[in-house]
Amino acid sequence: MTKTTLNEYEAIVNAMQGYIEGNITGKADVMKSTFHDDAVIYGYLNDGQSIFGNISNLYAALDTLGPAKDLKYRIDVLDVAVTVAVVRIILEVPGTEFVDYHSLLKVDDQWKVISKVFHQY
Repeated sequence: MTKTTLNEYEAIVNAMQGYIEGNITGKADVMKSTFHDDAVIYGYLNDGQSIFGNISNLYAALDTLGPAKDLKYRIDVLDVAVTVAVVRIILEVPGTEFVDYHSLLKVDDQWKVISKVFHQY
């Protein structure tokens, strides 16, 4: 792990809050601030269905799933190297769990997710 300040860790965790709030509210517009416009998503749902491609696929899925008011989550900043970071997020709602890995890039002094890979249990 690269040496970094606690302030930088907090900035990364804070950058992920739009993603968490978007899941809780079920609103893609709330989530969009977390992601770079050109971000991508790849992963598998528990029925074997895949979601591959532009981050707009996540927004479309979120709009059909609706709010996750009982969401429990954990954010782990796995590594930071000056302008890049990797974050793992565990999401639990009754009956399902997701594990996400987010790659972040510091763009114009703001942390943005550029890719998300996930698996649903």
